[in-house]
Amino acid sequence: MINAELAVNTCALSLSPANLNFQQVSFSQFENSATTAQTVDLNISCSWPATGISLKFSPAAGVAASSTSLMKTGLSGVGLALSWKNATGTDFTPLELNKSFAPASTTLSKNSETLGQFQLLPKQIPGETLQAGNVNTSLTVEVTYD
Repeated sequence: MINAELAVNTCALSLSPANLNFQQVSFSQFENSATTAQTVDLNISCSWPATGISLKFSPAAGVAASSTSLMKTGLSGVGLALSWKNATGTDFTPLELNKSFAPASTTLSKNSETLGQFQLLPKQIPGETLQAGNVNTSLTVEVTYD
């Protein structure tokens, strides 16, 4: 008799907070670059020691022509600038959207770990007229691993 067991290796990703609300942002805040960024923790938990970790951030509304780190929101002139900080890092740096990158930690234990943090900063898209209204958009966070 032969017994076999199929093991499915999986990782679970969690964002904290999972939803952001920038409340009301005024035209003068955009014009004076006086908006406030919101920070999201990116955590992962794997059922085995995962290796070859890479991440990619893809905005639903696309990327502004003026900057690869500025996502569109669906409102003219209103964007969200993306920046990243590794778990062991001290500073946030602009991050290119729709492009895979390897975080500082590419090998994970079986435990829950923090991959890093990202920030979204409301920012005016250069060359576009600011449009008033509510923003309701999404950003897909893709994690690949071996």
